[in-house]
Amino acid sequence: MNGPYTVVLSIVYFACGVVTFLLGLTLLRVGRSNAPARAAALMLFFAGVGPLLSASGLVLVQSLREGSVLYTSMVENFEYLWEFYFPSLLLFALTFPRENRHLQRWPVIGFLVFLPYILHLAALTFGDRMMEELMKMPQSIGRDTGLGARAREISLSGLDAVVGAMVRLLKGVHRDFYALVNIVYSLLALDLLWRSQSGLVNPRLARQLRTVSLGVAVSVACYTVAKIAGMTGTKLISPAAKLALLNFSLIASGGAIAYAVIRQRFLGVRDVLRRTIFYGTVAGLFALVYLVIVRPVTDFFGQYSAGGRETFEAVFVVLLVLAFQPAVERAESLLERALARGRGDVARRFKVVGDSIAAATTHEILDDVVVRGLRDVLDASEVRLVVVESQDDAFALSLAEIAEPVRRRDLMRLSGPPRRPRRRRAQAEPLLARPVVTAHSLPTRGDVFVPVVQEKRCAAYLLLSEKVYGLPYGAEELGHLAVLSTQIGAALQNIRLLAENVDRKVFEEELKIARQIQTQMLPGEPPELRGFDVYGVAVPSRQVGGDYYDFVPIDENRFAIVVADVSGKGIPASILSASLQATVHSSTDAHTSPADMMGKLNRLLYRNTSASEFATAFYAVVDLESGQMRYANAGHDFPFVVNGEDARRLEESGLVLGCIPDFRYEELTYQIPPGGCLVVFTDGVTDSESRAGESYGAERLQRVLQSIDGAPARDVCRRVIEDVRGFGDGENQDDLTLVVLRRAGKA
Repeated sequence: MNGPYTVVLSIVYFACGVVTFLLGLTLLRVGRSNAPARAAALMLFFAGVGPLLSASGLVLVQSLREGSVLYTSMVENFEYLWEFYFPSLLLFALTFPRENRHLQRWPVIGFLVFLPYILHLAALTFGDRMMEELMKMPQSIGRDTGLGARAREISLSGLDAVVGAMVRLLKGVHRDFYALVNIVYSLLALDLLWRSQSGLVNPRLARQLRTVSLGVAVSVACYTVAKIAGMTGTKLISPAAKLALLNFSLIASGGAIAYAVIRQRFLGVRDVLRRTIFYGTVAGLFALVYLVIVRPVTDFFGQYSAGGRETFEAVFVVLLVLAFQPAVERAESLLERALARGRGDVARRFKVVGDSIAAATTHEILDDVVVRGLRDVLDASEVRLVVVESQDDAFALSLAEIAEPVRRRDLMRLSGPPRRPRRRRAQAEPLLARPVVTAHSLPTRGDVFVPVVQEKRCAAYLLLSEKVYGLPYGAEELGHLAVLSTQIGAALQNIRLLAENVDRKVFEEELKIARQIQTQMLPGEPPELRGFDVYGVAVPSRQVGGDYYDFVPIDENRFAIVVADVSGKGIPASILSASLQATVHSSTDAHTSPADMMGKLNRLLYRNTSASEFATAFYAVVDLESGQMRYANAGHDFPFVVNGEDARRLEESGLVLGCIPDFRYEELTYQIPPGGCLVVFTDGVTDSESRAGESYGAERLQRVLQSIDGAPARDVCRRVIEDVRGFGDGENQDDLTLVVLRRAGKA
């Protein structure tokens, strides 16, 4: 090869080698503390050596003086240097994305991977010297043993030739067939990289691994083709093509890593790489200015000056140094703009996570969004959203005091004794208040903790373990996490409010259904009774209540009235009143005996309720022909019997239901006169209060009943309810039930 083609090819090799080498330097600079970055840096170092050797060889071939001798191929003759790329590749496969468990247990494996190549380097470097020493051994043996010249001549012609042939044979076999070791190393690395993809949760890490694996696969394929063709002696591949394949095998892996760094944020060093490339470009421009402008100008003026070229060169160097600072500042400004565009990618990713967090409607969805999102954005090996349940959690209290993302090592510093401030005016001040973090309260996992603070308390916190490739979290990432914590706090608040709203609506719907059931339990239209007018109404303070009334027909001449008031309100009271109704309707044997009915209801409540739950009840059996009423009262409000303007109360009563299992209730009788009216009510009528706190009372009810003498049962109920509600400004604080039974005729 000669001419422009060789120049272009050497420039390409040189550029690829320099870029690959600088990329490795950048990775080592940023990630020297973690194994994957170190292994990738070694890969790139040795992958860059091959193209640089090729470029140097092509340039030297074009500029050789006549009679000079050079290696036929710089890449192949110095192969023992860049072959360290293969153990570096295997070490990278053992550490990325997670360090192999065997390597964690036995770190010496990392050295053993390189040991064959160290011996290979020693063999090729010192092989010729060892052969010379072996050649001298027969001569020294002959001198030491006093053998004559003839013996030494035989030794030189026999033993020396055999030893030399064996050494040369071993050296040739070692050089030619050591490529098989490289191929085996490469295949092992590819197998490890392929297996690592199956356990990756982070999709971006999976893409990075696929990109690097593809580059390594191309590299191994090109190297294998070149070496197998060389070992078999085939003429299908020319020396130039073989050289190109070897160089491309090294450039392919470096190019794959460079693509993963720039496009896929491989190992998290993209911004640092941009900065390195940017500063390298600025330095290269100054070097170009020096070579293209400064050097020719100083040579020209140096011919006509007594001071010579060195004086002018020194002056121009000073001027360049003075101009370098403004140029660097301008370069930094451009760099910040470029990095701002790059950071926009990170900010955009965090924004996507934040939008998903804002849309979360349950704790499960929020946890999934946070874990998946931050694993993808930050390459965190573990992400957990911990909701703080106890307000006495010492670790949560510490995070609430800090109120910003904090690293584990910074938290550990807080575990020391508190500092004592200096005394002022001879008065001792208390110890400085600061969060106390102990080894017991600190979680066993997590490198960074991000508190989610609401109303000066830590409602939750993010726990992030180290990145999968070992790099620390940067200041920019911690800033984004601080913003994200406020979004998580808002999401937790929204989820709580949404859950409360859903629970309230579900509860209201359940109340609505319970109200419908209870309404169906109560009598609809009052029964038509011979010689009697009856009507009842129940107005719960909530959608459902604990009051219960019923009309139970016994036979054609008798029927029963039941009014009960269960302690409490809402659904529990309504359930208990439903149990009372079921017992009343099922106890047909006790329908005619108020005392027996009260005994059954009392035993039911005693068995099925707590000591704080009870009920009052009034049960009466009315004879339609005679108007005689037999009744029993279990702690219920005394009913009124109205006859004209006379209104008296039936003041006999027994114990409330549910207190004593075998209490015997007394059965009483009363004759309802013609035109007379029985009014049974619950305490919701008499206990209703005005805004001033005054109770409605039995006396006020008595006056209302006296004023509506002769009105139908329905009108009596309506007038009483209106008066009670008017007294309480339209509101009833308790369940309100009223039953009116009027006997036909005149008082």
